[in-house]
Amino acid sequence: MANPEKDFAVPPTVAGHPAWARLEGQRSYYSGKAGLYQDQYKRIKLTLIGLSAGIPLIVFLPGDGAKYVVALAGVAIAVLEGLLLLNQYGPLWIKYRSTAEGLNRERWLLLSKAGDYADKDADAAMRQLAERVENLLEAERKDWTAAQSQALAQLANTQGFVQAQQDEVNRRALAAGVVGLPAAVAVAPVNAPLPAAAATTPATAPAVAVDAPPAADGAPPVAEPPAADPRP
Repeated sequence: MANPEKDFAVPPTVAGHPAWARLEGQRSYYSGKAGLYQDQYKRIKLTLIGLSAGIPLIVFLPGDGAKYVVALAGVAIAVLEGLLLLNQYGPLWIKYRSTAEGLNRERWLLLSKAGDYADKDADAAMRQLAERVENLLEAERKDWTAAQSQALAQLANTQGFVQAQQDEVNRRALAAGVVGLPAAVAVAPVNAPLPAAAATTPATAPAVAVDAPPAADGAPPVAEPPAADPRP
């Protein structure tokens, strides 16, 4: 079946103009990118849905391997969500498709000599086309810059929060007398109270007296029993 858009003959005065070349190049670029980002976004989202839905089933697998599979699934979900946030596949798919359709609209209005292109000679129509195309591209560039800045800010906030949580865990571990804390540790909420054992148990044990006199028979000294609690 013939494509009427491709079979339509563009007048030579229009096809040879720089504004037309700019329109066609950008229209092809944004349409292609919109399709690519749509595919990427849907693939990653479907993978995330599959991993999230499969985790409740994985825990029922026999053996100790289930916990490792769940851990790997959790890591994969975090990585994929990070890719979506950094690359902005979903928002850019919508923005690029909107820009491509806006360029298509200007193209067909020009070729049909309709809308704002009606009753204008060829030079005036092409100048207006150039202005309209650049306005659309400038609006898209501003939206793209804002989206990327927002994504970077979100990533920076995420990294800062994780670092703050890790510092708080290390502080609590030191307060509890824990040494050799592993790098991969479950992060507790910052405002959570210290555990009862950590809050009441001193970090170091009381020193043992070493200058007690030996027993008469040469046996090692016997530790004195603790004094009775004088409280009623």
